[in-house]
Amino acid sequence: MEYVAFGARGLICLIFVVSAFGKVRGRAAFTEFTRTTRILLAAALRRREVGRAAAGWAARAVAAAEIAAALLVLVPVTAPAGLGVAALLLAVFSVAMVAALRGGVSTSCRCFGASTAPIGWRHVVRNALLVCAAVAGLAAALAAGSPPPAGMALTAVAVAVVALLVIRLDDLYELFAAPGTR
Repeated sequence: MEYVAFGARGLICLIFVVSAFGKVRGRAAFTEFTRTTRILLAAALRRREVGRAAAGWAARAVAAAEIAAALLVLVPVTAPAGLGVAALLLAVFSVAMVAALRGGVSTSCRCFGASTAPIGWRHVVRNALLVCAAVAGLAAALAAGSPPPAGMALTAVAVAVVALLVIRLDDLYELFAAPGTR
């Protein structure tokens, strides 16, 4: 259980650090993220449009929550709170994406800031798997102590590989998707 908690903490930390950085790395990146947030927020609320101010507030709140989750999971005492915030945030992202997909709304996935790939069901599945990882990590963190150092290194490498695969999901999809399904 210790390795599950440690692995989930590491995965959530890496995913949310890269995600938040991708959104706030510059004015253009944040503007594009805010535009996507506006579209997804309108879809989730079943409205034709959401105001710029509300979208800007929501975009700042998302970036702050991602940073908070990443910082909280770093400290064993606050890790359960960070994993809970991460699970909730990922669930909200999924609801907004499902609403957009079902409503026929198309927008770029700015999940990690730079991607211009349109949102798709793969993003919903990715988020669902990350919610599962956060919830499993939360349960393990509440029941476990600290893992032995030797296993932590191997777990850290595995977490880094999984995080890289999650972050580069759109590139992997483009690489392996059959022509005509993109």
